[in-house]
Parts: sequence; structure tokens; C-alpha cells
Amino acid sequence: MKSFSQYERYLKEKISVLRGIIFDCDGVLINSRDSNVRYYNMIKERLGLPPMSKKEEDFVHTHTVLESIRFIVPQERYEEAVEISRTIPYKEVLKLIKLEDGLIEFLDLLKDINIKMAVNTNRTTTMGLILEKFNLKGYFDPIITADKLTNPKPHPESVNLILTYWKLKPDEVVYIGDSEVDEKTAKNANVDFWSYKNFFLKANLYIPDYDTLSNRFQKLRSNS
Repeated sequence: MKSFSQYERYLKEKISVLRGIIFDCDGVLINSRDSNVRYYNMIKERLGLPPMSKKEEDFVHTHTVLESIRFIVPQERYEEAVEISRTIPYKEVLKLIKLEDGLIEFLDLLKDINIKMAVNTNRTTTMGLILEKFNLKGYFDPIITADKLTNPKPHPESVNLILTYWKLKPDEVVYIGDSEVDEKTAKNANVDFWSYKNFFLKANLYIPDYDTLSNRFQKLRSNS
């Protein structure tokens, strides 16, 4: 595995043409694994089913609500599970979510250097609660959630919508994600993929944390 500094030449070249960054939400903007596990286990608990397996936990962390429910409950109980999910106030698990360290400083840096920012998430109605809880309103435009799409990630529809809205070309944008779904989404849309805290994905850049990324941005811009 290469160290972050070994990507410096690539990063310097990319920064020179970079005009927009697309962020996944869960695992990239926020650490929400505990809240996701709690939410879907509450659904299974009300159905009288055992808690999720590790495989199920991994799945629900990167897919839409309906995809996740279909994956973790028997087919014949899917509709019942969907109805239960609609009765669980998301605020019950919101307190378990944490903001990624160094994120706000990185977003402020991007804002200062006029880099556009968007969110592309398989979340639906809960995205607004996340933005409000962590005071993230004003950073991202557009915010693409799964309910706005005909085809959710990893289909490229979401990224293509963002590119059209920004009037930018794929090589002027990067996508930051942490899962195979994000990796495939970026690939399908022909944009560079930066993997956040996941060194097992195929990526143009691996990000250990936002502080490191911010420092590299500032250093490379000051030397350009």
C-alpha cells in the first residue's frame, strides 16, 4: 500500500483542474455505523427476528432503506418491515451519529478556494436531519438523495445530475466515498474516486483523514 505522500504528484495535477468534489454521506461526512445498526435492529426486533449479522450490517451501511430492509428480512415480511420502519422516529438513533474529525475545516477550505461541493447519498428523508444536527447547511449544492433518483448508486445517474447542475466535465470533479458502491458509482460516471479510510478499494487517492488532506491541499496550492 502506498503512503499518502506518494500520491502528491497526482494530487497536485488534480488540484490544478479540480472544480468540484462530490461526497458520500455515511462513513465520509459522518460516522453513522452504530446508528444504522441500531435502526435496522429495531426493525428486526419488532418483527421478532434476531439482530443483524456482520454481513447485514455492512450492507445496510451503504444501501437505501428499502434495499436494506429487503436484504435483512424474509421476503414474506418485507411489507410489514417497511411499515415498521415508518413508525421509528429517526431522532431515536440520531444521537449515535458523529461528525468526521477535520471535516468542517476541510469544507471551509474548499469554500475559500471556490471548490463546489455536493452530497450524493443513498439516504432519503433523513438527510435533512443530518445537515441540521451538524450545521452543514450552506456547504453543499446540490444534495442528491436516493428518493430523487430513478436509479440509485452505483448507477451513474446521481453523479451525472450533479455534473449537469454544475456544468462541469467528469475530469473536473472527484468523488469521495468509502464503499464498493461509491467506487462503482465513480467508475460508472468516469470521475476520479478518492477512498476515505478504506484502503481495500480501487482508488486514485486514499485519504487517511481530513486533516492530512487539508494540509496537502494547502501545501500544494501555496507551491503552485
